[in-house]
Amino acid sequence: MSQRKLPRLLVCIQLLVCSLFTSLSYGDALIDDIRSQPQQLQRDYAISKLAQPLSEPQQLAVNAFIAKQFFEDSNYEKAARYYLRAEQLAAKHGTVIEHSRYAQMQGVSHYYRGQDLTAIEDYLRAIEIIEQIDKPIIAAHLYNNIGLAYSGADQIEAAIASYSKAKELYDEYGDEYDQVNIMHNIAVAYMDWYRFEAAFDIYEQIGDSFERLGDTIGQAQMETNLGSIYQSRMDFEQAEIYYQKALVKYQENGDRPNHIVNLIRLAELNFVQGRFDAAYTQMRDAQAQAEVMDNLHYNSNIKEIEAKLLFAKGQYKQAQQALREVYTMREQVTDDKASPAISLIELLVTAAQGDHVKSALLYERYERQQQEMLSNKIASSLNDFQAKYNATELQQQVDSLKQQQQLDKLEAQQRRQMTFLAAGILILAFISIVLLFRRSAERKATAMLEDKVKQRTKELEELADQLSAANEIKSQFLANISHEIRTPLTSIMGQAQAIIEGDVPAEQVAKELRVIYNNSQHLGELINDVLDLSKIEANKLELVISTVSICSLLADINAMFQPSASQKGILFRINNKLPASFGAEFDYIRVKQVLVNLCSNAVKFTEQGEVELAITADEQGVCFRVKDTGIGIAEDKLDAIFANFSQGDNSISRRFGGTGLGLSLSQQLAQIMGGDISVSSVLGQGSTFSFYIPCRCMEMDERSNDTIQAARALSFSGEVVLAEDHEDNRRLIERLLTNLGIKVHSAANGEQAVELTLQHCPDLVLMDIQMPKMDGLEALNLLRQCGYTQPIIALTANAMTHDIERYKAAGFTNHLAKPIEKEEFCRTLEHFLNVEIDARAAQSVDMSDLHESFMHTLPREIESLVNAHARNDLDEIKAVAHRLAGAAQMFASQTIAELVCDIELAAKYQDKEQVGVLIEDLANLELE
Repeated sequence: MSQRKLPRLLVCIQLLVCSLFTSLSYGDALIDDIRSQPQQLQRDYAISKLAQPLSEPQQLAVNAFIAKQFFEDSNYEKAARYYLRAEQLAAKHGTVIEHSRYAQMQGVSHYYRGQDLTAIEDYLRAIEIIEQIDKPIIAAHLYNNIGLAYSGADQIEAAIASYSKAKELYDEYGDEYDQVNIMHNIAVAYMDWYRFEAAFDIYEQIGDSFERLGDTIGQAQMETNLGSIYQSRMDFEQAEIYYQKALVKYQENGDRPNHIVNLIRLAELNFVQGRFDAAYTQMRDAQAQAEVMDNLHYNSNIKEIEAKLLFAKGQYKQAQQALREVYTMREQVTDDKASPAISLIELLVTAAQGDHVKSALLYERYERQQQEMLSNKIASSLNDFQAKYNATELQQQVDSLKQQQQLDKLEAQQRRQMTFLAAGILILAFISIVLLFRRSAERKATAMLEDKVKQRTKELEELADQLSAANEIKSQFLANISHEIRTPLTSIMGQAQAIIEGDVPAEQVAKELRVIYNNSQHLGELINDVLDLSKIEANKLELVISTVSICSLLADINAMFQPSASQKGILFRINNKLPASFGAEFDYIRVKQVLVNLCSNAVKFTEQGEVELAITADEQGVCFRVKDTGIGIAEDKLDAIFANFSQGDNSISRRFGGTGLGLSLSQQLAQIMGGDISVSSVLGQGSTFSFYIPCRCMEMDERSNDTIQAARALSFSGEVVLAEDHEDNRRLIERLLTNLGIKVHSAANGEQAVELTLQHCPDLVLMDIQMPKMDGLEALNLLRQCGYTQPIIALTANAMTHDIERYKAAGFTNHLAKPIEKEEFCRTLEHFLNVEIDARAAQSVDMSDLHESFMHTLPREIESLVNAHARNDLDEIKAVAHRLAGAAQMFASQTIAELVCDIELAAKYQDKEQVGVLIEDLANLELE
């Protein structure tokens, strides 16, 4: 396990991040705006800014800010993603140093995640960028970081090579801190290669430097490594002393990464000495510290120790599971997932479990790994020997040359001309070699440049294709959305103009107003679909979980689609296979929204036949299955129908309309709720969409359904001040409040609202936000200063989450979104005003339409039972009877319900004679 040099890296990061924001002057105003938000909302606010039109320099500033926020929260995966965007933008709008720094910050983020090889690629890209200018210290820091990453990936020779390059630059351009730091890293690399004595010699040279420079963390790391050296010498007492010294320094300085590494070392030390309880405690402490860091190296090392401790305690299955987790983590950062140490642990665990065949195979693997390590060590030793041999041979050649020079001096006069001639030939040969080498280098550089140009050209072409495809999708969406908006808007404007000009007879005005209202609802649903999709993409959608009656939900769905299905001449049928008292916990609005989309599509695309909504449940949740006999979907189009703005092909949009948002939005809503939507279809025969949502199911009090519906028939008592600057909106809300029995005082601006409130002291204030003279926020503050303590609700068309949070933080009691939806309006008023429920409305729920629909389809279902009985098809009889049983208990008489249940039970027990008698009784029953 290698000791990573993190503190020096962190110092570099702080310098980088600070300098980045001093240089991005073109984004100062935007960044100041972001920083003006509450601390906990700054990052989300910055992310929302990226969805707005920004210049590329502003995008660069915002991406850099977001990356820094994620990095400080230890979310290195997202930090790397935003630093990549910043690097791409800095290539066009930043300096060379900024461009290089963003690439380096990606490497640092990947390094902290344990992705060493990816970090090396980022660092090498940063070096390639910084080489455009003369910045040797920055290059040295990058080579130092590359060495750290190679060391983490157990490529020690490559690590030492990178450290050597960094050392050359530090010796020439760096300060004493840099020079001591690089020697410390080289010592760590020697330790990773088990050359402890070489590392010990280095620490003897630089040991006093850390204290002189005031580098407490560097001194602590040296003490940790000295502890490892003494542990390798079997001097456990001295090793523990150094580990404990280092541990105190890490705790005092808040250095979590090195604190974790030191706890791992102490756990290993105690394990070697057989002190398993102490080792287990330190392992758990390290695990708790590592939970906040997304670093695969730390977690895999901790799991490796856990596996050894579990083996030592005889918990072999748990040890085997820990080893599997180690393999999984190491596969993510290196191709070599099994070191000899891990193989040995697995060998011991497998042998202890009695699996001798697998133990033999693991022993072979362990032997092979040991031989490979030995071969690597021998190769390294041979390389050292070869280097020493070459140095000795070179010295001999130098001595021989000196002797030859002495002989040449004795014969200088005789051989002067030959010497000059030989020198001339050598010079010419050298010049020729230089010219050839230069020409070869130029060719290579030209070839590399051509390859880069080709690669960049290819990337630009791919980007152009992607942009073209995105533009085509956007154009198609705009065309669809334009058609969808203009169709109801044409009806609204035409009907309204006809009413205004008196072209509509008085007795038909209400009917035409209903047309206007229905088309307005359609426009609102269209806008809500687009907004919901935006919320989902911005991760802003919130779920409201409540206990829902399935029967109540199905009644709403049936009321929505039974009329439109009947108008088209098709059958809309609900097959409820659940008891009437069945309830479940989920977001009623979102589940209904998904079902409305699925049923709407089924009715829209079905020209003849029927649409069936079947409901089943299991212990884990509820399944809604919408089956139609419509146009169906081609098999090659099934994967595309859940994409945004997609309808299989453009001809579907032209024939049936629609934006292509419904299924995409429904699938995303289902997944947010933990469920999923699946589809099966045959072109020309129909489709079946299955919507499954996991939830807690329960039995409900049957009276609760009545109570829920009856609660909507409300009247209120009390006084309300209404502040709304738009006259039409004010009259609408005023009329709604008056009809609910509330006394209303209306104001057209904030000043009037304050005067009326202080004059009448109402029970509730409904306050618009944007008003002339004094806006809603100013009026709120003034009322609170004057001592008004009653609830004040914000009326606003700004229904985004961050706006609502801002209003509540300012002091508003609640909010209501415009346009006003009556049921939500009443539900909100219930919390603040006295409620009077209409007793007559509360007595029962009007389900006459559902009863009529059921009785209309019942003869057809009875005919299905008779035909199935004629064929002796008991399975079909059982299925039809089961389908009827749940609905009959809600919408039919007790006699019909009991007959259907008896038919299902007789079919289940294969009693053909009894089935025939019961079906005959049902067929002869006089239906009401």
